Amino acid sequence: MRWVDFDPVDCTLKLDTLRDLLNEKTRLVAVTYASKSFESLAGVTAAVDCLAEIGGAAGRRRERLVTAMARIKQYEMCLSAHFLQETTKVSGLRVYGVTDIENLEQHTPTFAVSLDGYTPEAVAARLGEQGVFVWHGHYYAVAVMERLGRLDKGGLVRIGFVHYNTLAEVDRALVALADLAGKRQRDA
Repeated sequence: MRWVDFDPVDCTLKLDTLRDLLNEKTRLVAVTYASKSFESLAGVTAAVDCLAEIGGAAGRRRERLVTAMARIKQYEMCLSAHFLQETTKVSGLRVYGVTDIENLEQHTPTFAVSLDGYTPEAVAARLGEQGVFVWHGHYYAVAVMERLGRLDKGGLVRIGFVHYNTLAEVDRALVALADLAGKRQRDA
């Protein structure tokens, strides 16, 4: 379906153009009109209001949102800098991607890591047992993982921080990784 076939004002499809998209292998079973997701709209409104509060009380909503996004970016850069500085102290931990603390404004506070002696799945499971929730695998970046030589090894562990995380939570993740690295060394 092409975007022009959808009318965003009344959320309807222009059925006369839909017919052009059908062929002998396609069968239109039913077209139903549904009400808008008012719960989702309320959630979006609440999320925007929450972000605007981070921007302060003064100014119009747009100005508060711009201020909020700048504040969030600065805070997340602090979390990222702390994480990157401390990862150098964890034996066998490798951070993939940009690790230059001088260029933190160029990326989000999300990191792909591996830990010698452990599969990404094992690292994610052990961190999860300690309440540090991460993701493992290829994150739909199959070509990237293949190029890094990580696809056949289970990908990487993905660790991300956002504006509602604290430095203490970053430290918890780092301690959990260091504990795993230390266990590997003790078991060796």
